[in-house]
Amino acid sequence: MLRRGAILTHYIFSCPMPWNFLTRSDKSCASWLSAYHHGLRWDDRIIPYSMAKHLIKEAVIEEDEAFVYVKGLEKRRWLADILDSDDVIVETLDAHYKDVESLRNLDDCNTIRCGRHANNCSLQNVFKIFNWWSRRQKEL
Repeated sequence: MLRRGAILTHYIFSCPMPWNFLTRSDKSCASWLSAYHHGLRWDDRIIPYSMAKHLIKEAVIEEDEAFVYVKGLEKRRWLADILDSDDVIVETLDAHYKDVESLRNLDDCNTIRCGRHANNCSLQNVFKIFNWWSRRQKEL
């Protein structure tokens, strides 16, 4: 998360449940994500998932109404559910800005990677979106 373009918060949460609680379909999906998307294994534990709600709220909620932009409807639903607050409005960039490209195609100049993700680093994606947003604001 990047607040006001200056305050960076980055966490990699552990999974919300043990591997053996997953259905066969969920295990297949998690294995694919690990192998082909982000490279994190199911048991790569950094921050307990039980702390996710508190840490995300702490990073996002301010005294005033906050706007949070995410890429993708599924992420929007998940974050809105986590935050569960009338003081935070979670918007999907894709729905409001038709000119935003896929994360894969956004310019990765002036970005950093966390070193934990093999592919599709969430930290790098935050910088890609911030850079796109900053360039867009200058053009207006």
